[in-house]
Amino acid sequence: MERLNIFFNEDLVGRLCLDDERLFLFSYSRSWLDNSDAFPLSISLPLQDTVFPDHKVKSFFANLLPESAVRDLVARRLGVSEKNDFVLLKLLGGECAGAITIFPESISPESCDQYQYRPLTDEQLADLMKNIPKRPLLAGEDGIRISLAGAQEKLALFNKDTLFYIPLNGAPSNCILKPAMAHFRSSIENECFCMMLAGSLNLRVPSVKIIKKEKQKAFFIQRYDRISDDDDAVIRLHQEDFCQAMGLSHELKYQADGGPGVKECFDLVRKYSANPIKDIQQLLQWVFFNYLIGNMDAHAKNLSFLYHSRQIRLAPFYDLLCTNIYEGLSQKLAMKIGKENRLEWMMERHWERFAGEVNIRPMVLKTQLIGFSHKMLNQIEMTYTDFSSQYEENELVQGIILAIKGRSERVLKQME
Repeated sequence: MERLNIFFNEDLVGRLCLDDERLFLFSYSRSWLDNSDAFPLSISLPLQDTVFPDHKVKSFFANLLPESAVRDLVARRLGVSEKNDFVLLKLLGGECAGAITIFPESISPESCDQYQYRPLTDEQLADLMKNIPKRPLLAGEDGIRISLAGAQEKLALFNKDTLFYIPLNGAPSNCILKPAMAHFRSSIENECFCMMLAGSLNLRVPSVKIIKKEKQKAFFIQRYDRISDDDDAVIRLHQEDFCQAMGLSHELKYQADGGPGVKECFDLVRKYSANPIKDIQQLLQWVFFNYLIGNMDAHAKNLSFLYHSRQIRLAPFYDLLCTNIYEGLSQKLAMKIGKENRLEWMMERHWERFAGEVNIRPMVLKTQLIGFSHKMLNQIEMTYTDFSSQYEENELVQGIILAIKGRSERVLKQME
């Protein structure tokens, strides 16, 4: 039976096994169960002294891996099958989303004073940025074992001041770089502006910026599951996305495929958040925001829980951008609002139905939506002024602003 050890820092959390029928099995270690600071890897994997079977286990661990074409490319670079989750975890699991690390039985994680980082010159960083689509996560390079979920190519690095470093042998990263998406004009500017706009509306979002090195450009996002202690050492915080929390495969991240809708997401927050009132408010504004900006790709893997000080909270939001502006992408919302997923078809009755689905009084929801739409109209030009002063005027972003204004004004006309 093949085994992988799961660690939090240097503490053995449990063992992931592959049985003779190629099925996943997971069990927590006795030392972890006896640890007063222990936390469950997932809401779907509570702390208990039993072996979890494949159907309970695989979705959590497979959700740590890249998806779609990125997974295929990473697997080819590693010389393994893209369908072999166990081997991919073995080869990539030294640095994942959240706080856990995954190692073969013969390897133990390094302590924080042993972490190694390879410094990058501007020229080397520019070369890495240029080649992210060809070498996502630097998969296959010696000493690099990094896995990040999602269908977009990306690079996890360590950043301090103006310098960047490659984390080695499972050392933690603290930022992610994403290149421009092929065939989608100004995707970097789109995402950076929308994330800045979300922050100006008091949605919890990580710090973002556009970085340029020589002739290369990338979207920079600070990892919210990494913090620094008083000695500037990087500390991992555990997190899980909503597919993991619900025990669902990444193939079910879309409601249209049988995955969660807004009701299931609100129910999850109400049941498990340590501060459900604040987190429900944030989640409601996340729905408003994605509707107003035209983000049709806001699915269950774009929502996460963050575990910190033995509490579960809704994590900061990420992957916020206007997809509606691109031809060839879905023009239907990933999660329906009051059983409607077409932006131009949304009416007051759909918001009322949505209120019932998420157990919020219709008048309260309408008041919140009206206030949020007014705030959007008040903030959007100031945010663009800030954006364009840091970077430059952008025609696509200007088009997004016009669409957001039109949608916000339409909401206000319907509701007021």
